[in-house]
Amino acid sequence: MAIAQPDKQAHTAQDARLAPWGRLTDAAQWLAACQGAAPAHEPRRVRAVIFADQETSLSAAETAARRAEAGLNVVTVTDYSQAYSLGAETADAEIDAGADLLIPGGEELARVPAVVMATMTQTEPVVIVGKQRSVEDWKREVCAIRDAMFRARNLEGMELVESCQSTVLAATVGFIARAAERRTPLLIDAPLTATAALLAERDNPGVKDWLFATTLSTAPAHKLALEKLGLHPLLELGMEPQPTLGALAALPLLLTGVEIAADA
Repeated sequence: MAIAQPDKQAHTAQDARLAPWGRLTDAAQWLAACQGAAPAHEPRRVRAVIFADQETSLSAAETAARRAEAGLNVVTVTDYSQAYSLGAETADAEIDAGADLLIPGGEELARVPAVVMATMTQTEPVVIVGKQRSVEDWKREVCAIRDAMFRARNLEGMELVESCQSTVLAATVGFIARAAERRTPLLIDAPLTATAALLAERDNPGVKDWLFATTLSTAPAHKLALEKLGLHPLLELGMEPQPTLGALAALPLLLTGVEIAADA
């Protein structure tokens, strides 16, 4: 299914006027295209949604959400067969409740997006493995990713996700695809969400136009997914991947850019 594109005329109308502020106003121009009017207005209800397959502690994300005055919803997803639908239904519920900017996230092993991205791009396991605590840990992770890639050979799209049995990734793909279908902008900030976005774009061309990359983590899979999507992260914070934290931390900066664009 093809996704409707944002209004690019609303985006380009401000380009020259906002040039002095460089990337600070990038998000404002992107939001203007998504909202179909320039200047963009500040989102009225920002919601971060984190999918997890078990109860998890998210104190850093909670702190960032409170600081950015954004809502935070943690959704438990355990049944793979229902995961994609649950993600889509969660997006519907948030949008129906008034959300006009969404931040998806997923609590999952770093191995999952690494396996998916390495398989999709034919990248060697030794290249896709992120930073590990020791050489022995690095060797074990390389072997685990190599074995998972062998099981996933010749698979594509959601069949590839199913080979990893990641309910979290499947739900995130459904969430991003449905939000884009409903013309709702999303901020992405981690390898799992970037990978989910690439999978959603594969089956629903145009999804990427509704995405803004806020941060780049230390995971090689993250950079690879953003490159495939043609997205350029606003910040490099050197963080290990943590669901929604990068986007929530960047949100005040984005809103400052929106206000500057409106004043201009």
